[in-house]
Order: sequence, then C-alpha cells, then structure tokens
Amino acid sequence: MSKWDSECPDCRGTGWSLVVRDGTEVVFSCPRCGAEDRVDQLFRRARIPDRYISKDFRAYDPDPKYPSQLEALTSSIQFVEGFPEVHRGLLFSGPCGVGKTHLAVAILKSLILEKRVSVRFVDETELLRRLQYSFGPDSPETERELLRPLYSVELLVWDDLGAGRPTEWVAETIRTILNFRYTRRKQIVLTTNLPLKPAGSGYPESLGREQNLAERIGAPLYSRIMEMCQVVEMDGRDFRRQVYKASLDAQQV
Repeated sequence: MSKWDSECPDCRGTGWSLVVRDGTEVVFSCPRCGAEDRVDQLFRRARIPDRYISKDFRAYDPDPKYPSQLEALTSSIQFVEGFPEVHRGLLFSGPCGVGKTHLAVAILKSLILEKRVSVRFVDETELLRRLQYSFGPDSPETERELLRPLYSVELLVWDDLGAGRPTEWVAETIRTILNFRYTRRKQIVLTTNLPLKPAGSGYPESLGREQNLAERIGAPLYSRIMEMCQVVEMDGRDFRRQVYKASLDAQQV
C-alpha cells in the first residue's frame, strides 16, 4: 500500500463533496482536501504502489541492444509534453521486465509534478478482485466507489491488461470503463505482457500457443483500444531476472 493510499473520509478520494441545500444537490471542492498540498493530494489519489513510487524517466535506463526501449522512453516523454492536447493514449506491449510499468508510472508522476493532472493507477487483477469483493455484504467499499475515480481522472493507467480471467463479466467491466473514457475524450495508458498479434500461421496448437491480446479480451474491445491508443512495442531481456541473477552472483562471491 502506498503512503498516498489513504482516502479522505469526506470525499472518498474524489476531491469533491456533495451536499443538499434547499432541496438541491450541490457539488463543491472538499474543504478537508483543499487544505492539503495539491501535489501530495494528487499523489495520494493516484494510488501508485510502493514498488513503483520511485520510478521516473531519469531512473529508466534503456538497454542499447534493444532500440525499442529508447523509442518507448521518447514516446512517453512526448506524451507528457503534449498532454492534454494528445489525440491518443499509449499501449505498452512487450515481455515481462522491459520497463512498461516503469514508463507508465513515470508518465503519471511527471503529469502530477509538472502539470498538476489528476491521475490514477490500477492493476487489472487487483481491480477485478476488489470489484468482485464489493458485491459481498462485508465489503468496505461499493462498486460505484471503486469505479468513480476511473471515470473521473484526467489520465488512467491500466496495468497488465488481459491478466484477468477472460470471462464475459471481465470483458464487460473493462469495456464499460474504456467506453466511458473514450466518449468523453479522457486519455488512458495501458500495459500488457500479451503479444498483440498471432504467433504465425501453422503454429502447432499442441504446444499450447499463448493467446494474443485480441483473443484474450475479445475482438470488439481490442478494436476500440487500437483506436484509442498508440501502440508502443518493447522488447529486451527481463530486468528482474538480471537483478536476481546479480544478487545470487554477489552472494556466491
């Protein structure tokens, strides 16, 4: 849980409070949050996990053997520089450990620090788990409370697209959120470990070919994402494995 993870009890982390005056609902800026520093307030609402809170553009070190990493860094910086006058979001695609989430978080942090933009980070698996739990009688949060920030923030980062179990409920939940943001021209940044395209014709099904993103989330949703986002494909070695191997080597020495 991030140090910015707690929410204001008055506005539930939205920054707005609702009161009824003379029979009319009035929305106003939350006085409790308004007294806080704006940047701290935005970071708290962003819900960036502690593991990634130190990630920024300066900390990203592209591997010179893989030009796509430098291209991804460049695209990310250009996205921040052009925001909010950007026509499409970003979809980072590539194997594990090449820095997709790192760059997505760097975008969030830069937009908060440089432009005071309201942002939100969500991990697909965690979000779906919390949504399912919200239907239970003992849940401390409702489905509406979970989804409201995903609709309202200026930029949403959706991490690990396609990681959830591919049920119709999962597809419909993601489709509802993306369609809402699409129709209101609200930007989104996505990351996925799944390949975007089939591995090729004639691939032996007996080997258990990995699903591509379109197969995982369904063709209609995939088509909408392709319209909403610029694809940023990345390749390279798994950085996490390199760190783990270096740690083992150091222990042996």
